[in-house]
Amino acid sequence: MKTILRISLTALMATATMATAEARVVKPTPRPVVETYANWEELRLAKGWPEVNAAAKLPLPKRLLIATAALTAPDRKVRDPNYGFALLLTGPTSRDTTRLLAKGILMNDYVFGDRTPAVLRALAAEAMRGCKSCVAAYGLIQYAGLDVPQNDVVAYKWYRWAAVVGNAKGIEATSLALAEGRGTPKNIPEAKKWAARLEPARRAKLYTEMATRIVLSKTPEDMAASSELLLQSMALNPVDAGRPAKQLLNLDYPASVQDEAMAAIRAEGRAADPNALKVMAQVLWKRDQPQAVNEAISIFRTLAERGNADAIDYLSKALARSDVDKKGKDLIVSSLQSAAASGYVSASKVLGDAYYYGTGVTASLETAQTYRESAAKQNDPEAQYLLGMMMLQSTDKPQDDATGRQWLEKSAAGGYPLARAALQKLSSN
Repeated sequence: MKTILRISLTALMATATMATAEARVVKPTPRPVVETYANWEELRLAKGWPEVNAAAKLPLPKRLLIATAALTAPDRKVRDPNYGFALLLTGPTSRDTTRLLAKGILMNDYVFGDRTPAVLRALAAEAMRGCKSCVAAYGLIQYAGLDVPQNDVVAYKWYRWAAVVGNAKGIEATSLALAEGRGTPKNIPEAKKWAARLEPARRAKLYTEMATRIVLSKTPEDMAASSELLLQSMALNPVDAGRPAKQLLNLDYPASVQDEAMAAIRAEGRAADPNALKVMAQVLWKRDQPQAVNEAISIFRTLAERGNADAIDYLSKALARSDVDKKGKDLIVSSLQSAAASGYVSASKVLGDAYYYGTGVTASLETAQTYRESAAKQNDPEAQYLLGMMMLQSTDKPQDDATGRQWLEKSAAGGYPLARAALQKLSSN
């Protein structure tokens, strides 16, 4: 009897344990819904916030909440500085309003007119209390001459102060001032020392900006310093190397520097920044040398398969080149077919034209129609026009004429002018 009881108790405990385990199963946390808005007015209405005059009468905490959205929304096109600054400049200033005011100045283009002296006083007072962004904002107003006489020397002093206390905007502005010699003697090594305080991705962008500014002098020393900064920018942040690569490869830097930039892009392989790859391919294409053109085509094929419209356009040109052999053109067609199969309209359009005219492939009206129809069904007005005209011109079947006219009507509705002209001509006959 004791044995049976013991077994029963054990079974009950096991059942209870399983039930507890089941109760502890945690459902996966749903992903947060990301709200997107086309502009500030759409956001304001969605949140139920009043128009600016009424919002200015709200209690300070509510005004700060709304002003924060108006001045610092991640999507720049959603911001409304007029609205945001109006809320901050209503009534007496406070520590919170002034600090948000500074942040808004650093993130938006804005002038304050006759309120500028009051804004400067508020920023200066809060800067003395240790607000880093207030220091940087004060310097920006002086640097840009926003409703005050432009003063590089004063701007540099404030920027450097902001940099000393660790404000990233101040560090960037201090580095740029030193690189240009604006408000302080020119000193590129010192500029780089300040820039070294930034994290790599931000420093890379700053190096590119410094290079862009100092190269304008065209002196050999500045050209060398500029190229070094651009190469370092690419090394610091290879996944965003497009802008420094574009400058290095399109301006009058020595060939050895450009070769070094290309070597850095090649070293990244397929992980290289697509923008850097595109710039490199465009430069190689312009060299018009067989080896360079072949490498350019290879890069364009890689980018085309990812849907890059510019690369697809270059492959279209490559199909028409007499110096590209059949094997090369077959590879181009293969890449375009892959892109078209992935739904990239521009690839379908290029293939439609290639098969229609027999450019780089054996002409086939049937295949051309297939690709043009694929692009047309994705609401591309040009493809709809070409398909419609093709169907009207290539057969005598009444049903094809009717379908062709329907495609022209869709193209015209999409705003394609040649489709409108074709329909007018058909109606007049």
